[in-house]
Amino acid sequence: MSVKVFFGKQTTEGTVATTLLDLGATDFSGGEKYNAVKSEVFNSLQAEGDQFLVGIETSFDTPIEWNAKVLEAILPALGYAKEGKDTFYKLTAAEPAVFSLIVSDSLNNKKTLYKDCKLNTCSLNAVKGALVNGSLSWIGTTAEFTTGIVVESIATNRGESLVAIDSIIELGGKGVTEDVESLTIDFNNNLEARGSIDSLYTKKIRRSAPQSTNVSLEFNSYDQVRFEAVKAKAIANASENLTLTLVDGDKTIMIEVPKLYITTSDRGDYKGAGTHSLSMTASVNNTDNTPAKFTF
Repeated sequence: MSVKVFFGKQTTEGTVATTLLDLGATDFSGGEKYNAVKSEVFNSLQAEGDQFLVGIETSFDTPIEWNAKVLEAILPALGYAKEGKDTFYKLTAAEPAVFSLIVSDSLNNKKTLYKDCKLNTCSLNAVKGALVNGSLSWIGTTAEFTTGIVVESIATNRGESLVAIDSIIELGGKGVTEDVESLTIDFNNNLEARGSIDSLYTKKIRRSAPQSTNVSLEFNSYDQVRFEAVKAKAIANASENLTLTLVDGDKTIMIEVPKLYITTSDRGDYKGAGTHSLSMTASVNNTDNTPAKFTF
């Protein structure tokens, strides 16, 4: 099966995006879920009776390989934009942008169009010796099936995938790249689908809690001095900062998380040399008033 996933930002709700970009998806899971209620009226047998379709939920996940174009194009889905004279993207008060996603299936000559989609969760993983991958979790309103495929000549070429081997990581202003085996940045819009009494489909996608940003580091060895320093910072309620620099050919992408608070610091592998896993959550209470900054 030859499948590709394309996406594009909509100008307004209900209007399908006309400018598309190859998402770089490596898989696709989910789609439509049919919710039903069952009648509880007594019947002559000890068996379930009728059931009635009362709702259709549209949600799906798209694991991807990141690159510069896709990362920059996805930022409005997190509410990020450049403001004023800023040269970087930061979180704004704007609602997350609405997107169209199209699954193009050339074997069956079919397109599945998911419109009015909002991004619920987004992850970016940089792992030793691997491509920079991640996953996007979406909530939509409807799915439509049409004949034909997305003609790739009208969609923007995404370019090459990012490779983690060129990444540079700084924690607390100090280079720690050689000590880190993997790094994950997670964004959660905390969205939920809301329906209406007169429709099977999702009518509104609304935030149920503030957006959260979390960073996790897996160190390649246990360092007692570092472990004790992390604990001291947590007890003092002192913040940390992190910078991840990624290289996409001749382009540099810098992701800065200026203010992080430690949530867990775990030592493992007591039978061996030891491991250290560190998790932190971001705050907007910093100079730029944003959980993260993206510079291309």
